[in-house]
Amino acid sequence: MGVDDMNELAKEILDTVEVGALATVNVDRTPLVTPLHFACFGNSIIWISEPTARHSENAFRNGKAEFVVWDDKKRAVFLKTNVTELPESEKEAAMAAYKEKLADFMPRCQNPQIYVAPIGELDEKTTTGNWLHFIA
Repeated sequence: MGVDDMNELAKEILDTVEVGALATVNVDRTPLVTPLHFACFGNSIIWISEPTARHSENAFRNGKAEFVVWDDKKRAVFLKTNVTELPESEKEAAMAAYKEKLADFMPRCQNPQIYVAPIGELDEKTTTGNWLHFIA
């Protein structure tokens, strides 16, 4: 699904909310929730993190994560997704999308890495009203 085909409500939320919560699992199997600035990039979301940050290690270790974004009207987008490092060949275009949404904001990173997670398809079984669930 491309961003143009995405549910209009999901697109509005993902395009206007700057921070979402990334949920990952620590090595000891405890949960970790991390707030992250993010942007849409094609049919995915991207964020920039330090590779040694615990959330980055968790997401990259098993490749699975959940991400939630909600706005001030209590509308939300939930993603059950896979996480990978963005290929080098896509970094310039990804940075342009990131800067278009977040202007000059950059997280403090010694070795910044761009992570990517597909938005996936709308899950009709778990979507309710203004809470949209996507599975990648």
